[in-house]
Amino acid sequence: MASSKKIVSIVDDETDITKLFQYAISASIHGVSVITFNDPIMALEHFTDNKKKYSLVISDLRMPNLNGLELLKKVKQLKPSVRTILISAYEVDEDQVFQDYMKQGIINLFVKKPIGLPELCQEVANQVQGYQST
Repeated sequence: MASSKKIVSIVDDETDITKLFQYAISASIHGVSVITFNDPIMALEHFTDNKKKYSLVISDLRMPNLNGLELLKKVKQLKPSVRTILISAYEVDEDQVFQDYMKQGIINLFVKKPIGLPELCQEVANQVQGYQST
């Protein structure tokens, strides 16, 4: 990985989702390295070790061991400037923790599954650009 490339990570316990998102984002957004994790604990460890290189963390909500809300909270505690996207097929509007995290900026963007790949890539591009302008 070239040191000038910023990392975009995708964390989802479904391997097919991470592979599909990685392929789409890598093909449409240049200047980033897209890495995937199916284990949120491993994703957090990698982020901790490489946080200076990260621009964006995309996480599913429901995962074993560490849910997406808590993962993104820990990521923001380690690097407040990193951008975050939470993705879920589940309804979260009534979830008070979700609402609090949105207000606090722990979650920069919420995306409802299913999402089309062009829309996902556009949202990722917007977040990466938003990170670069901070």
